[in-house]
Amino acid sequence: VSAFLLNRSSDLAMTVSANGMALDEQKRKFSKSLHNYSDPTDTFEKYGADAIRLYIQGSNFMKAEPICIDKEGTVFNDTIKTILTPLWNAYHFFTLYANAGNITVSREPDLKNALDKYIVSELNDLMKTTTHALDEYKPDIAVKEFVRFLDILNNWYIRRNKNRFWDEDESAFETLHYVLTTFCKVLAPFAPFISEYIFKNLTGRESVHLEDWPIAGAIDEKVVNDMRRVQTIVSVGNQLREQYKLRNRRPLADVTIAGIDMREYADIIRDELNVKEVKFIENINDVADSFVYLITPKIGARLGGALKDIIPMVKRGDYRIKDDKLIVGEYELNADEFENRLTMKEGITGATLPDNTAVVILNTDVNSELFAEGLANEVKRFIQDSRKAANLDESDRIKLTCAADSTLHNAIEAHKKRIMHDALIVEMNFGDANQFCDTIEDYNIAIDIEKANA
Repeated sequence: VSAFLLNRSSDLAMTVSANGMALDEQKRKFSKSLHNYSDPTDTFEKYGADAIRLYIQGSNFMKAEPICIDKEGTVFNDTIKTILTPLWNAYHFFTLYANAGNITVSREPDLKNALDKYIVSELNDLMKTTTHALDEYKPDIAVKEFVRFLDILNNWYIRRNKNRFWDEDESAFETLHYVLTTFCKVLAPFAPFISEYIFKNLTGRESVHLEDWPIAGAIDEKVVNDMRRVQTIVSVGNQLREQYKLRNRRPLADVTIAGIDMREYADIIRDELNVKEVKFIENINDVADSFVYLITPKIGARLGGALKDIIPMVKRGDYRIKDDKLIVGEYELNADEFENRLTMKEGITGATLPDNTAVVILNTDVNSELFAEGLANEVKRFIQDSRKAANLDESDRIKLTCAADSTLHNAIEAHKKRIMHDALIVEMNFGDANQFCDTIEDYNIAIDIEKANA
């Protein structure tokens, strides 16, 4: 203040950051007289410094705004759930499979696989965003990106690539190793302890805090945009499954994508939606009708009473689109005052993408073969859950005895080879069993599990 008043500009800070105030859940200031806060030492001991740092940096506290912290500190569970646990899960997955296959990473990834290109491009995007956020003193933006990236890493990249890791594909290990170590460098200023632990264990180097700040590489915009579009298609397809009460483990005959050609990613779409075939059609008008949606608040604010004339004309179809304008009689609407939307034709089990550029149509008919395969998938899920309950490692081979109602028995017999392969069963017999029990589609099943000799 004195430097400002005395006009000593050389003494002024270029950037001033002021934190907000910590309040309790009733929005009262922390106070000794109210006893409305816990001992900070106990809170750090319970939740860890990384969780607290991430919560504070991801909140409005760094914008000089108040934040609410309950006395038990449960708000810190959010960053544990969305950042620290997902990061640890990804690290644990890598070490588990790398140790099982005696894999040692000695080079950076070659990025020939589309999913490898995608996750590294997302990582470069994260680095770019985080660097800009820190330059602008906006750590909350970076924390939100950490959540988004770790969700993609675990729930898309790792999940989609499990077979590659199981088959000891070196390029998959190289990519995940690079992503984890680079991410730790980016995360280090925010969560120094978990970053240090994971980075040192993966690299053997002295400290992540002695590393240079990573520079974002090139972002493959096509791969990123394509993969994000695939994720949107899958999301819409899963919403349709939920709408028509079709479990994800029940295979369906086909899904049709109208309006965009994503044949390059048909295998991913087929696996994600658990369908036998992915079809593409160009003419979206065969399955959906287009209509103009008016953004009335914006139109009303600009044109006032003219809105009452515009609405009925648009409903009658008395309009035309010229460039990015909507011409309605004597009125010209701007691009941000209307949207072209799609609605499904009657009788078609589909839904539009959020941007109204394409539609997803799910074939909801289930024949006896698809039903039986779905039952087999549910059995496999039950066996995998039972393996976990029996405290078996993912790589343990087992012997299994199964007792099931006839319909379920027949489904298991039809898909026995696949079930045994996926659940690491070396010997499978039918007989009396009672160790683990379940009901699948109203059919009873019981199994006994025994760890096979090495």
